[in-house]
Amino acid sequence: MDKENFKIELNKELEDLSLREIKNLINELVDRLPSSYYECIICKIKYFKGEENTIDENTLKEYNKILADFEKIQNGEICFKSYSFENGTYSYYEESVDYSYYPSNELKEVLDNTYKIIKRLVLYKEYMKVITLFESIINTSYTCEEVGNSEYDDSDEVYDSYEVDFNDIKDNLEIDLNQMCLYAIYSLLMCNKSDKFEKIWKYTKICHNIDIKGVLNVGIEKIDNFSEFYSEWLKYKNKREKSI
Repeated sequence: MDKENFKIELNKELEDLSLREIKNLINELVDRLPSSYYECIICKIKYFKGEENTIDENTLKEYNKILADFEKIQNGEICFKSYSFENGTYSYYEESVDYSYYPSNELKEVLDNTYKIIKRLVLYKEYMKVITLFESIINTSYTCEEVGNSEYDDSDEVYDSYEVDFNDIKDNLEIDLNQMCLYAIYSLLMCNKSDKFEKIWKYTKICHNIDIKGVLNVGIEKIDNFSEFYSEWLKYKNKREKSI
């Protein structure tokens, strides 16, 4: 059964239920939900009721701390790590090496916290903050420290330090960058920013496997005229691709 047929069948079955029966049904269904959905459901109910729903002060403090942490990343105080390994390709003198990248523990904590707070900010309609955090991830200059392979080297010695291109490390962030991209695109649509197509173009060049239709499953506000937006986006996308 697909979603549309499910909705039709669901509405049909709910017609004869009393308010008390519906509440009991909801309570039984909630018992089967993972806890990760709880806050989303409460925010959605408040939105339907038209109640003001503001983010708590602790989350705002965490948001500001994350921005400060990205300043540290920009300045090279919080770094990526890398180590080299032989790749089986030989030159005349020696075997060539490739590099494995991974976030340091401190950087991993920043990225994990950013992912968690973006999910919360979307629920509380803090869309500009969502965009700011996502763009902090993709626009920050990252420094990488080359160290020994931890399987063979217990030393903390740093052999080299250098700037690394985001495209070289984006698959090693250990967070779901595509999902964060959907949150950012959804936020652009909710803000109806005049440069939304240009920004979406930039986002999708980084997260090139993303399906923009995934924004329909994000947030608590329904996207108005999505079909119209999507049609305009395809026109913009085709135009940009032809200009390359």
